[in-house]
Amino acid sequence: MKEARVWEKFLPPVPPPAFADPWDVVGEALPVLAPARRIDVPTWAEKGADGKQGRKISSPGFSGGWRNDFAAYMVEPSRMTTSRRFGAVVFAGPARTSKTEPLILNTIGHRIVCNPRDMLVVCSTQDVAKQFSERKLAPMIRANSSIAERQMTGRGSDNIHEKRFAGNMNLQIRWPVIGYFSQNEYFDVLLTDYDRMPEDVDGEGAPFMLARKRTQHAGSQGMVICESSPGRLIERDDWQPSTLHEAPPCSGILAEYNLGTRGGFYWTCPSCGDPFRPLFERLHYERKATPGESARTVEMVCPNGCCIGADRKHELNCSGIWLHETNNGQNLVEIDDPAVRDTDVVSYWLEGPVAAMQSWEQLVMRAEQGRIQFEETGDEGALKATINLDQGRPHLPQIRTVGDTLAPETLKALSEAFPMRVAPAETRFITVQADVQPNRFVVQVDAWGPGLERWLIDRFDIHEPPADAPNAANRSIDPPRYYEDWSALSALLEQRYPVAGSGFALAPRAIVVDLHGAKGTTDHAYHWWRHHRLAGNSGRCFILRGRGGVTRERATLKVPEKVQGTKRRRKSDLLYIEAGTDPLKDEVIMSLTRKDAGPGKYHLPETLAENVFAEFCAEVRTDQGWRERKSGLRNEALDLAVYGKAIAIVLKAEKINWTRPPAWAAEMPENSSALPVETGTAPPKRGRAPKPSEKPTEAAPAAAATRPAASPANQSSSWIRPRGSWFSR
Repeated sequence: MKEARVWEKFLPPVPPPAFADPWDVVGEALPVLAPARRIDVPTWAEKGADGKQGRKISSPGFSGGWRNDFAAYMVEPSRMTTSRRFGAVVFAGPARTSKTEPLILNTIGHRIVCNPRDMLVVCSTQDVAKQFSERKLAPMIRANSSIAERQMTGRGSDNIHEKRFAGNMNLQIRWPVIGYFSQNEYFDVLLTDYDRMPEDVDGEGAPFMLARKRTQHAGSQGMVICESSPGRLIERDDWQPSTLHEAPPCSGILAEYNLGTRGGFYWTCPSCGDPFRPLFERLHYERKATPGESARTVEMVCPNGCCIGADRKHELNCSGIWLHETNNGQNLVEIDDPAVRDTDVVSYWLEGPVAAMQSWEQLVMRAEQGRIQFEETGDEGALKATINLDQGRPHLPQIRTVGDTLAPETLKALSEAFPMRVAPAETRFITVQADVQPNRFVVQVDAWGPGLERWLIDRFDIHEPPADAPNAANRSIDPPRYYEDWSALSALLEQRYPVAGSGFALAPRAIVVDLHGAKGTTDHAYHWWRHHRLAGNSGRCFILRGRGGVTRERATLKVPEKVQGTKRRRKSDLLYIEAGTDPLKDEVIMSLTRKDAGPGKYHLPETLAENVFAEFCAEVRTDQGWRERKSGLRNEALDLAVYGKAIAIVLKAEKINWTRPPAWAAEMPENSSALPVETGTAPPKRGRAPKPSEKPTEAAPAAAATRPAASPANQSSSWIRPRGSWFSR
């Protein structure tokens, strides 16, 4: 250390830091003093600030200069972003409309070059904000020298979420948390993909209203831009528009649209010359064998019946105009007309057939795919996605059109004349669902055919405990307290149901039991499943836990987070089905109310007990999911139907190729669960007894199944016996 200090005197002196060049400081500040260039956003994007060169685009799909005629319908909305009359621009439209480029990116570029000032861009999440900065904003800056040369080079001038430009412009790229909507003031706040943001930011209000407060200090120079495809549900099932362009009542982008001038885009028919809105219902096509074949027949039909081919789309877009409502909502004018609706928000709503980057064939094909999936499975996911993202419309869940009006009388009217305890000829496999109550097991049996068409073929309660259970003669069954009583469910695995007209009977492919219930139920359900896993029946025996929530996954196999009876987490040997009860109830109700036979239809027998029809209607659909219609109503039938659909999903029955099905879903007699029906005494009949004048039906053969059947509810269940004392294993 001492030698080092000696050598210090031989080192050259360190020069002091240079003084700042005053011309550099003045140069950075000069753009603040320069007046804003009086040029609107679409003109800057196409021609640039000097009228010679506009914005350049460099991407894997396209490289070249910006052209306003590519998406001509975006010219007026982007022109309004420099308006001094309006303080906000709202644009609702489908994906692939080119909303973000002209409204968000072009506005950012215009402000940097022509009118530098503080700006906040809000994306739906932090990850999306990072992707926007890296994949959209950064390439635009690199591709345009007029923007890149204005970016500052000092420390903190080029971060992912914050960038600084000449003229003291600070550009923030953030996400919806209250910290970014408070304290700081901005001249521009840009909200992108609005309907994927939370409706309420940290309890302070909607992002749109918070954004407007951040620009209020700027007076007529302040601007909020909000764009998104619709993603929220329609809130009123019976809504009818009161004005020409009113959007349905829902939160999000369309709620903000209704606050504004309510602009709609119009084409002029090339044949008759009348203006009309090119909405999705104007697309006409023939419904053929496949969605692709149907899509190839599509054409636009104007209100007067004129047919317009897809090759005219670009031409009609370039000549189209935006018309906005007047104050009475019954007349339409252009945006510069003094009679336009009196509001400080200019709003636009565009639908899918106009979108520049989406063909009519794609639009129809996806609509047909969503419809087919819904009809076959009851799952509205694909249907909702195509309505929101392709058509640019809000979605009204189909279940809500029947969920709050479904009555037992409706289901009775839809019920059919087929015998109980006999599987229809179309049956490929059978499932058993059981619900655990303090004093009984409630059991429902479904027969499944191709396309997951199903029939309810048995329903009964088990009230009496197995004969070898403790004190069986002096008590009713008590599943939460007596583990031995669960052998009553195990016996159901050997029950066989004759398949009409085949000479064969089918054993259940699977049994699923709800593990919720009174204290002790879950523990006994776990033990019951473990026993069957050791016995080699883990592929046939399942336990299930229901979870509420309209966005839940329908059904999946999971491992418990915490092992029963322990205080800490550790690896479990258990598997259970987690069922999203709300989406599955949607599917069940839609399948029950389908009038025609076919894939996804759920058939109920007319001999079903009155209380079972009522149990299917015990709940009502709300925006938050399914809720009790009235406290205390029994809903076992609906729950058991949900369990049946969940087990079908877990068995991957939705993915079966019915021309080459697995052995357990094959036709008789190749089905691996099929056995010949033995001759002998017919099993006791359930439900309505045949009238003396009725002849025996072919669907109910006199031959008995190979195992005795369960007794009906409220009668003796003493037939249920374990084949051996498996509790001692």
